[in-house]
Amino acid sequence: MWPDGPIRRIRTDDAGWTNLMLEVDDRWMVRIPRRRSGAYSLHREVRFLEFLSRHVSAEVPQPRWVGSLEKPAGWPFLVYPKLPGRPLKQLHRLGPNERIRLARFLERLFSELAGSPPAPVLRMGLPPGDRAAFAQRFGRLRERYRRVGRVRLSRAIRSQLESTLDELLAAIRASDYRPVLLHNDLWPSHILWDGETHRPTGVIDWEDARLGDPAFDLVAIEGLGPPLLRRLGEARRQRRDRTFWDRLTLYRRILPLGGFLYGVESRDHEIAASHLRRLSRTLKGGSVEVEGLVGRG
Repeated sequence: MWPDGPIRRIRTDDAGWTNLMLEVDDRWMVRIPRRRSGAYSLHREVRFLEFLSRHVSAEVPQPRWVGSLEKPAGWPFLVYPKLPGRPLKQLHRLGPNERIRLARFLERLFSELAGSPPAPVLRMGLPPGDRAAFAQRFGRLRERYRRVGRVRLSRAIRSQLESTLDELLAAIRASDYRPVLLHNDLWPSHILWDGETHRPTGVIDWEDARLGDPAFDLVAIEGLGPPLLRRLGEARRQRRDRTFWDRLTLYRRILPLGGFLYGVESRDHEIAASHLRRLSRTLKGGSVEVEGLVGRG
């Protein structure tokens, strides 16, 4: 039974890689996993979002269940009241004052995530985030690339990618960070923005949240400009962590690799080609915003 009575209008809000998003009657959001692995993790995500809402001030989805894996004829889906704002897909179009507001919003979010207790989320089944666990994560990414993507890359890109992955794994193992709670997929499109007040309102798509390297949540935030990125990084960097900026640069250099491998595995040639072009660019130069900050430890 739908929580609001008869449904009057449904529209597709977004067609993501792992989920289909629907907007119902301008009041509800429905997220439908595209794969059974995502369906099985929904129960854990519900518990996590309940925990998260008590520890961050930003708006986050407050889920209600409609459907269950136990129903033979059904497929699970997550329903939550629609949050204010729209996904921020054009960060580079923000004005200077809007970027400052966004940086303050993220600075507070990162502080609240860093202050969240790790024990409860580990009990929920979220992955650990110490150096060994995070290095293992990127070791698996390297093995996945060697298994499904290597033959599709030129010799030059393979060489650059192998050396970058080796450098990243060494940097993670040699680092001295304390694991913090990560969104782990913090693209601008997962930040909600109010177009009338010109302010951020909330954060969505927490399905990949985990503990890990505090540098990682900055990996997809580009377009703020070096001063604001520096401010955010220093708010996220821990006192004894002297390789924070180096790791962030390496993370950004390999960021398109995941999308490329997804495109290869799903046989989506458009996704694979677009991420291969990005990977070719990032491996050569990394991120301009980060490059100027490396070595300031």
